[in-house]
Amino acid sequence: RGRPARRPTMSSFGGDGGYQPGVGDRPGGWAPGGVNAKRADAPNGMSVGDDFPFVCEVCLGPNPYVRMVKLPYGDKLCKISTRPFQAFRWRAGPGGRWKETIVESSVAMDKNICQACLVDMTYGVPVGVRDSLLEADTQIGQLAAVHSDANTAFYWQQKDALAVGGGGGQLQNLEPSRQLLTLARSIQTQENKSKTAWRNLPRLCSFWLAGTCSRVVTGKCPFRPCCGTFQFPEIAGSHKELMQKLVARLAAEGATAVMRSLEPETREAIQESLKGNRDDAIRKRFEGTDDLSKKYIRRARENAPDLEVPKDTSIMSLWVGGIEPPLGEQDLRDVFYSHGEIRSVRLMMDKRCAFVEYTTRDAAENAAKKLHRNLNVKGLKLDLDWAKPKSMSGGGGGGGGGGGG
Repeated sequence: RGRPARRPTMSSFGGDGGYQPGVGDRPGGWAPGGVNAKRADAPNGMSVGDDFPFVCEVCLGPNPYVRMVKLPYGDKLCKISTRPFQAFRWRAGPGGRWKETIVESSVAMDKNICQACLVDMTYGVPVGVRDSLLEADTQIGQLAAVHSDANTAFYWQQKDALAVGGGGGQLQNLEPSRQLLTLARSIQTQENKSKTAWRNLPRLCSFWLAGTCSRVVTGKCPFRPCCGTFQFPEIAGSHKELMQKLVARLAAEGATAVMRSLEPETREAIQESLKGNRDDAIRKRFEGTDDLSKKYIRRARENAPDLEVPKDTSIMSLWVGGIEPPLGEQDLRDVFYSHGEIRSVRLMMDKRCAFVEYTTRDAAENAAKKLHRNLNVKGLKLDLDWAKPKSMSGGGGGGGGGGGG
C-alpha cells in the first residue's frame, strides 16, 4: 500500500572534513571534498530494502513528502541478479514520472548504488563510470564477472556470502581518482542548473511522436511534451542542434501544432534513440558499456591533468584502459617498446584493460609522459595512467589504474 512518508533526512559531509554516515555512506571510506551526493535515509523504524528502497535524493524528487508504494514481494525481478525482490514505486515530485526500483537492495548496497538509477551514492556518477575510473574490480575478494545466465544465481549467492562474512564492500577503502572527483563535480554542477533531473522527467508520449495524440489538444496528456515539459534528453547528446530547434518550436507554437508538423528528421532521431531492449540497456549501464558511460569516461580522461608521477619509486607499471578485441598483447608491445625495455604485458579483456611493466622507472616515466592523451593502437584511442601500488590493489602486476599516485 502507499504510505505518505515524511521526507527522509539526508546525510552531509561535515565542515571539519568528516561526515555523518547515512544510507549510502561508506563507513571508514573517503569523503571527497567538494562532492556531496545526497542520499535518502529511511524514515524512523523502517528497514532499508524491506520497508524503504535504497535510493538517492534525486530519484525521490523535490517533494517534502513521498507516497511510497510497496509492491508485492516477487512482483519484479532484479535486472542484474534476475532474482525476485521487494520492489517499490513512487512519483518523483509534481510533474515527474512514476519511478520504481530495478535492482534488488543487496545488489545496490553491494555496489553502493541507487536501486532506481544505478548512480553511485557517494560521487553521483553512473556505477559503470565509477568502477572504470576506480578500477574497483581488481580488489581482493571481488568475484570474476559473470557472463552467462546459468551462473548468475550462483554468482550473487557468493556475493551475499561475502557480504555476510564481511568480505564485501571493498570500494569503501579506495582512494577516489582525480578523474572521478573532477567528473563528479562537473555532473553535480550540470544537474544543479536543471530544475528537474533528466531521469525524473515525465516519459515521452509515443502517440505525440507518432502524430496521433488526442489528449494533447485538451491538455490532459501527462507525458512529454504534451504536458508542457520541453526537454529531450533522448537526443541531447547525439542531435543537439535538432533538439534546440525542436524546443524553440515547442515554446513558440505549442505541442499540438508541432505534433502535426514535426520534421521527419527529428522524428526519426528520437525514434532511433528509443530502440533497443530495455533490460540490455540496464545491464550495459551497470557494466559501464553503454554510450553515456563511455562518453563520461572519455570526458574524464581527456580533462584529466598531466599524470602525477607516483612517489613510490618501485612502481614501474602503467595501466591501459579501453582495451577492445581484437587488440592483443603484441599490439601493445609494439607501441610501448619504443620507450624502454618491457618486463611484462598483462592483458585483462574481462576488465577491458592491460598492465605494461617496464624494467626501469625512467622508461615507465618516459612512456607515461609521451603517451598520456596520445595513445592510439590500431585506430583505437586508449586511456593511460600509472598503476596503483600493490598495497592498494591487493593483487599482483601493479594493481588497478586511475589512482594517479
